[in-house]
Amino acid sequence: MKTIAIRADANETIAMGHLMRCMSIAFQLKKAGHTVIFILAENYAQNLILQNNFPCICMSRIYNHKDQELEELTAILTRHKAACILVDSYDLTSAYIERLNKICKTVYIDDLQHFEYPAHLTIYYRYGAEQMQEALDSSKAPQHAKRYLLGIRYAPLREVFAAAAPPAREQIEQILITTGGTDPYEMLIGILETMQQAFPAVKKHVVAGKFYHNLPLLHKIAATDDTVLIYHDIPDIDQVMRQCDAAVSAGGGTLAELCACGVPTVCFTLADNQLDGTKAYADACLVLYAGDVRSNRDAVLQTITAKMELLQDDPAYRKCMGKRAKEAVDGRGASRIAEEIIQLIQET
Repeated sequence: MKTIAIRADANETIAMGHLMRCMSIAFQLKKAGHTVIFILAENYAQNLILQNNFPCICMSRIYNHKDQELEELTAILTRHKAACILVDSYDLTSAYIERLNKICKTVYIDDLQHFEYPAHLTIYYRYGAEQMQEALDSSKAPQHAKRYLLGIRYAPLREVFAAAAPPAREQIEQILITTGGTDPYEMLIGILETMQQAFPAVKKHVVAGKFYHNLPLLHKIAATDDTVLIYHDIPDIDQVMRQCDAAVSAGGGTLAELCACGVPTVCFTLADNQLDGTKAYADACLVLYAGDVRSNRDAVLQTITAKMELLQDDPAYRKCMGKRAKEAVDGRGASRIAEEIIQLIQET
């Protein structure tokens, strides 16, 4: 069996999404009998990785200064005889990947359509991306970069998300509210307050990410409203999702998880890397899009309320959205990616 390295980071700036999707793939690789080691720049997420029984090496460097870590990283790969490295970062250059190519096979998770990176295998799992295959095949990218895993069937979710979605209720009784790992625009508080006004009797499950900074205020609100439940950095968000009849969420990996659980979702964006994927979900009628918080936060909050009221008033539409979402995202993407990585390292 082979050793496969994963180079990813998590911190207050980039949150946990990159690391969590890599860990989903790591579990599938480990399940197939391979050794997986994580390599981090900083130690923010080291304990999480160790708690999940993966070896972890922290280089004690600045996470977005990738070129400065190359000597140490290549030495680590050589020392551990890595057959492959999976890289998940926006702070790369083609030269960085080319250097890694001299040590082992390279796999890159791409959210921004940086297809010029010369990785042996590129994963771009935006909804509908499989339609790009023909154009990529005819591009002038380096020959060893012409292997792609495209489309939502490669969304790298944890294995629990492959389970069947629960049956939909006639009425919205429980709503999930989340912004992912961070919340730079105080959307958790804003959404919760609007949901309290619009849906006073509905139970609100508020999930704050690892790097959320305003927990005392959330708990203060919950102390005076028994319809509000607060969760912080929970490992089993799928269990909360499956309790809920609808959700409000930022774009990103959480949308794929909600779709896999069949939860009708009103979503918004708060970062550039969320825009294309979120709009693709919305264009396919898998979610309802309320806008970009950076343009007009108050307008987005008003639109979220209006779209949630639409889901409440039209149970048939809500059920159809949840069913369509689950059909689109089956939760088996991490397993498919692991199979492709294993095939890659078996090739000479």
